[in-house]
Amino acid sequence: MKKKIIVYCFLFSLLPIINAQAQHIITFCGEAVPMNQQFIQDKLINVIKKQVNVVNLPSLRQRANSYFPLVEKYLKAYGLHPDLKYLPIVESGFLTKAESGVGARGIWQIMPATARGYGMQVGDNIDERENFDKATRVACQLIRDNYTGLRKLAGSVNWPLAIAAYNFGIGNILNAMKAQGNNYFTMKLNSETGLYVYKIIAVKELFEYPELYNSKFGYNVFSAKMGPRTQPQQTDLDVVNDPNILSAIEKELEKNKDKKAPEIKEEQYVLAHVNGKIKNFQDGDMITIVLDEDLQTSNYGLSFKGYSFGVQGWIIDDRVFFKLGYDHDVTLLDLDKQKGVLLTDLLAKKRIDVLLKNVVYKK
Repeated sequence: MKKKIIVYCFLFSLLPIINAQAQHIITFCGEAVPMNQQFIQDKLINVIKKQVNVVNLPSLRQRANSYFPLVEKYLKAYGLHPDLKYLPIVESGFLTKAESGVGARGIWQIMPATARGYGMQVGDNIDERENFDKATRVACQLIRDNYTGLRKLAGSVNWPLAIAAYNFGIGNILNAMKAQGNNYFTMKLNSETGLYVYKIIAVKELFEYPELYNSKFGYNVFSAKMGPRTQPQQTDLDVVNDPNILSAIEKELEKNKDKKAPEIKEEQYVLAHVNGKIKNFQDGDMITIVLDEDLQTSNYGLSFKGYSFGVQGWIIDDRVFFKLGYDHDVTLLDLDKQKGVLLTDLLAKKRIDVLLKNVVYKK
C-alpha cells in the first residue's frame, strides 16, 4: 500500500500542469487532447512519467535535434503535421539500424511487407529501410494513406486514429472504429496501441515544455547528470486500467462530453527583463524577472509594471528555460522570439531584455 500512496501523490502533484482548467492545453497534430476527462489525464501523466525512464532523453536530444529539421521538411512536403516528428523517437530513438522483435526496421520501424509494398528493397545485401530519405518518404506516404484510407472507409478520421493505424494496421483500426467509434482516447485497444499515441504526446510535451515538468520531477530530464540512472523493469512500465472504474469512466465521459478547451483570442507580447550575472547557475536555481509593462492574463489577473518575481530556470542545450507559474498562458522568449535566454547571457549580462508571450483566451 505504501508504494501506491507514493505513486498517487506524485501523480497528484503533476495535475496542475496539464489540467485543462489551468489552461495547459495539450494538442496532438493540431487537435486538442481531451484532458477534461480525468482518466485520460491520469493515463497521460503516467505515460509522461514513464517516458522519462523508457526513452533516454539526454542521449536522444543531440540525435533528435539533428534529424528534426530534415523530418519537418518531409512532413511539410507531404502535408503532414510537424508533431509527427516525434514519432521516430517512440519507434527507434532515431537509430537507423534499430530492429524490433517482429522484423520492423529503421528510424520509422517499417515492416518488410509494408516496405516492399511501397517499392523499397529489403534483403540480405540491401535494406532501404535503413536509408533515412527513402524510409522517411515511405513513412510519410503510409501515414497519409492511413488518414485518407480511414476517412474513405469509415467516413470519418482524426490524427490519433491515423497514427494508431501506423502501429496497429489500418484494417485493425477500421474494425475497432466500427465497434467502438472514432475516439482513440476512449477505445479499448491492445496495450501497445492503446499507449502508442500517448507516448508520442508525452515525448512532445517533454521536448517542448521541459520547464513545466523539470520542477515537478525534481531534475532536468535533458541532463545526463541529473536524469534517472537505471532502466525500469517491464512490469513497472505497463499501464493497466482498473476494470472496477469503467462505470465511473463512462459517467465522466457523459459529464464532460460537451466541454471544450478554451479558444485562443490572441497572443500578446509584454516587455520584461531578467536580472543576470548569476555565477555558477545550475538547474533549478532561482532568477528574478521584472515586468517593464503591465501583464494582464486570463486566469491570473493583472500584474503591474515593476512587479518582480522569482522563477526556476533549467538548462536545455545552450539556453535556459523558465517556469513562470502561469502554466502555458505565459512563456518567456528572447527578443528574437526564441524560447528562453542564452546561458552565456545569464552568466555575463547584468540585465537581459525579454518578451513574455501572453495567451489571451476568448471568454
